[in-house]
Amino acid sequence: MEIYTYPDINLKDTAVTIGKFDGVHSGHRFLINVLKEKAKEKNLKTVVFVVDMDDDTSGRFDIGMRKKKETRMLTTWDEKVRKFEEMGVDIVVRCPFTRKVSMLRPMMFAKDVLARKLGCKIMVCGDDFHYGRLASGDINKLEVYGERYGYETITVERLKADGEVVSSTRIRELIESGKQDEADKLL
Repeated sequence: MEIYTYPDINLKDTAVTIGKFDGVHSGHRFLINVLKEKAKEKNLKTVVFVVDMDDDTSGRFDIGMRKKKETRMLTTWDEKVRKFEEMGVDIVVRCPFTRKVSMLRPMMFAKDVLARKLGCKIMVCGDDFHYGRLASGDINKLEVYGERYGYETITVERLKADGEVVSSTRIRELIESGKQDEADKLL
């Protein structure tokens, strides 16, 4: 498995998924399995693009109106990398959440990051995916820009367990309320 740090990348012919991937839980694994399946169909390399909030230098919480909420991370960077490798991911790109990254508008993200830097031909994302400045990009924009910049967008319905979406937030809440066994099932 290859590991890069954004923006020092120049890939070609890839299938990409993007997120924080905290916990690399069953929902993330489901998404990555779809990514691998779609990549195999078109002989593309799989890329997991990890937005690293541990490296948050964006300054977005310095405004005073909002205060950064301390969030206990479920996994370290090294644990994520090990899990991606076990899953057979070809490439992991670590993207520190800098001010410059936080200011990218959805169109520029699609054009400069997905198309140019990542060489994206297929973008696989969850049905709640948002990206770009102030999370203003959504799946509809991703699809429109995909047609313009040469990648196909595949939306995956989020995995559910017991009628609820599997998410890092849900897992954290279970752990905080002492329900470690339930959290472990989702992980």
